[in-house]
Amino acid sequence: MIGMKHRIYVETSVISYLAARPSADAVSATRQHFSFQLWQRRDRDDLLISDAVLSEAALGDQDAAKNRLNYCENLQRLDLPDDTEAIAQRLLRSKAMPAKAYTDAVHIAIAALHEVHFIASWNFRHIAGALARRRIETALATIGLKVPVIATPEEILESLS
Repeated sequence: MIGMKHRIYVETSVISYLAARPSADAVSATRQHFSFQLWQRRDRDDLLISDAVLSEAALGDQDAAKNRLNYCENLQRLDLPDDTEAIAQRLLRSKAMPAKAYTDAVHIAIAALHEVHFIASWNFRHIAGALARRRIETALATIGLKVPVIATPEEILESLS
């Protein structure tokens, strides 16, 4: 992949850290830093979002939502492939993701169907945690989909440097 543009699906948690007010909490500040570093790659790589990201980014406090949506404006939006719903439901039925994580399953389905290289996420519970990654990767491979690398922005940046 040297010399080529990487296709990176930016899940909503990354947008949230990117748009948040600077945090005094060390973990949050670090996540904000690496989210911003990934954001700065948008001219070198394809940072991609979907309508699912836009819907989640629009939730909550109006000012915060506006900030999140401003970041989204500068990113390429992937369409919703026909199989998105079926793949998302399959991830839930296979217990790769819990039933309450429907939107997260949609993110994974869209990214996999578009054959992105990476899914950038800070959502350790349902997407970027070690066990969550393994379950998702196994479920996608079982149905014959190309499996994107699921990683935090920090891990992605480290791989691309």
